[in-house]
Amino acid sequence: MNRGSAARAVSVDEPVAPASVVTYRRIWELAWPVSISTSTVTLLTLVNLYWVGHLGTVAVAAVSLCGNSLFIVFGISNIVYTGALAIVARRVGEGNLVHAFEATLHAVCLAALLGVAVAVIGYTVAPAIVGFFGAGAAVDAVAVPFLRISFIGQIFLFISVALSASYQAAGDTRTPMLINIAVVLVNGLLDPFFIFEPGQVAIWGVSLGWLGWGVNGGAVAAALAGAGGGLLFIALSLRRDQPFPRPRHQRLALSLDDFARMMRVGTPASLSMIARPLSTFLLLKVIASFGTAAIAAFGIALRSFSVNWIPYSGINTAVSSLVGQNLGARNLTAATRAVAHGLVVSSLLGIGFCVLYYSFAQEIMLAFDHEPAVLAAGAPFLKLMALSFLFSAPMLPLVSAMNGAGDTKPPMITAFLANWPLKLPLSYVLALPLGYGVNGVWIGMLVSIVFETMVVAAWYRRGSWKTKKL
Repeated sequence: MNRGSAARAVSVDEPVAPASVVTYRRIWELAWPVSISTSTVTLLTLVNLYWVGHLGTVAVAAVSLCGNSLFIVFGISNIVYTGALAIVARRVGEGNLVHAFEATLHAVCLAALLGVAVAVIGYTVAPAIVGFFGAGAAVDAVAVPFLRISFIGQIFLFISVALSASYQAAGDTRTPMLINIAVVLVNGLLDPFFIFEPGQVAIWGVSLGWLGWGVNGGAVAAALAGAGGGLLFIALSLRRDQPFPRPRHQRLALSLDDFARMMRVGTPASLSMIARPLSTFLLLKVIASFGTAAIAAFGIALRSFSVNWIPYSGINTAVSSLVGQNLGARNLTAATRAVAHGLVVSSLLGIGFCVLYYSFAQEIMLAFDHEPAVLAAGAPFLKLMALSFLFSAPMLPLVSAMNGAGDTKPPMITAFLANWPLKLPLSYVLALPLGYGVNGVWIGMLVSIVFETMVVAAWYRRGSWKTKKL
């Protein structure tokens, strides 16, 4: 969406025409910018892992431990993301742009409050988080400062998430994409200069080192780039009066009721997103008992899986936005069609990724670490998770539909059941008492994904999302 079309779409005097005609092309138009944005983040994650890999297995293990913890924290931002996306899209579908602006304002304020809280609490408890895993003094010494710096960087990240959700709900997925590309490029350029000392690493004869802060340098580069991106997002929104124009003759005031509504919609979605990595956080305790190689293998595998999230992220956002808009316009047929189209595309992608990861499991692991112990632990994990794509791929658009409708409690309950009373005890029993080792953890994770998909499909068919009021 170019600037002119965006301005027309959010004109106060001209009601928004909801996306009542849902086609594969419409899903593509909304999805590809989100996918590009996600691809840049994924690429940066892999590049960061590549640079950190120059510092040794201990550094990779430390970043892997912190990565899962940060993913849990990022799940908290889903309170704002899902809440804003569902409520703003519903108001857009209703043609009520004043209330859409108010929802966006509340989302940004809530994001800032949550970001500060996460930074303060995270900085304080970082040593306890890292120490929980018992990975050893060498890993702890690297991981604690890295995690603390990363927590501070969450403040502007949360604000960017709130603005991204509002833009996407309005049908503008390109502006968040461009902001994110800028952040990723800056981060990628800063990384080697902050991580390495002069002369430590060179490309084409040019030394990339500067400060030599090691793993901490990577965290600082990410925090600075994220802060710059957040400020740029705010500045552009104020300058261009987007994603919705500010009401000129109406006094703006923050409402506790509006904050509460966003929390009611977003909190279950956040808990659903957190349930999996938080249970994995505890599961890392079991993985760590098998040594540093197992931790490194787990971190490498998870980062390689981020590649398949690239297209899924776009499809999920498109489905959520279209469902929310069309429910606001009371066009249930179009909302249902959006889910059906998303289901077809997502399932086909799942089959493709299954074949890819299963066939090239060893090659993927060897691209990041040549240690035999890391390969032995990581290749089976990649193959088992490849099979899980056949189930998780069709589940994603169903969850997106419920989230876009604001019916976020069913996915939350399902995620809890699959990951806590099922995955945790099953993985522990298979890994230790039954003696399957770290492969027992991988098997437990596969079983939980299959279970979650089956329950989500049953809940979706009940149709409660179709009548959800916001």
